[in-house]
Amino acid sequence: MSYRSEVARQPESIAACIKSARQGLQSVDLSPFSSGLIAVTGIGASYAASVVVAGELARRGRRAVAMRAVDMIDGTDVADAIIAMSHRGRSVETVDALKAQAGVPALAITKDETSPLALAAGRHIRLDNGNDATPSSTGYTGSLVAAGLLSESLCGATATDWDALPGKVADLLGRAATKMKHIAELFAARRAIDCVGAVSSLGTADGASLLIREASRIPAGATDTRHYLHGPMESMDATTGVLVFGDGREVRLAEQLDELGCPVVLITANGDIDDKGRLTVLRVPAEENRIARGILDIVAAQLLAAELSDAAGLTDTKFRYRQTDTKIL
Repeated sequence: MSYRSEVARQPESIAACIKSARQGLQSVDLSPFSSGLIAVTGIGASYAASVVVAGELARRGRRAVAMRAVDMIDGTDVADAIIAMSHRGRSVETVDALKAQAGVPALAITKDETSPLALAAGRHIRLDNGNDATPSSTGYTGSLVAAGLLSESLCGATATDWDALPGKVADLLGRAATKMKHIAELFAARRAIDCVGAVSSLGTADGASLLIREASRIPAGATDTRHYLHGPMESMDATTGVLVFGDGREVRLAEQLDELGCPVVLITANGDIDDKGRLTVLRVPAEENRIARGILDIVAAQLLAAELSDAAGLTDTKFRYRQTDTKIL
């Protein structure tokens, strides 16, 4: 399946993942997750998703941190419970992390209940996202859906209307598509692209930077909003681009970058700013739940990655540098 077609299929995939996650949660013992520190882990895009999830758990009053698998492999007793994410459940580092923390209750979010990660965790929520492409699209959002519904089981139900999410994604895809040609023209031939956001949106920015690197082979990286103001933005100019996620200080940052002549895309729920100069605004629905918001934000970034991939003549091109020791076969 092509990357762009998988992005277009997001509403269908998200709806299926909502259903499968609800079914899976009915049979999972979550009592070990009722107190203490929760480590949320993964690698690659799954680590980016872990940052989104940990931010929402913390917002809900739970002690939670995103933790890199390597730090869990080399440490002991690092948390009271672990949530591990991997689309196929075969990432070596994440499986090794759970094995190194064998005495810690764990739950895996994967597509395959017989995967090494699911078996290592002993508790599992299955994704029903169907196909995925390179870079990951439905696998990433499916993982967030499952983690979002898990967070509601752990922290109590919120006003988040999960059943409305597929429709919101479909609407967003339609609206964002009308601006993609203009964005692609502004972002053509960038020497680098920064992705910026705070708290859970830092995870989204990290996920977006991976999409850009994988889809268009443009150097990209993620930075926390306030940290970005303390120096990292110094390298940005008319030859670079910036993708900004957020509704607060991020709005003024986007304006400042436009004033520098730097092409910038602002993905925001803030209604007080519109397109101007080299700034393009992609408006997303406001969501108090940071995981639901992260799903909406990354879908807009997935569309941008598809445009950059097409512009670079890399549509649906596979990875150049395949590794042989990152997946359990």
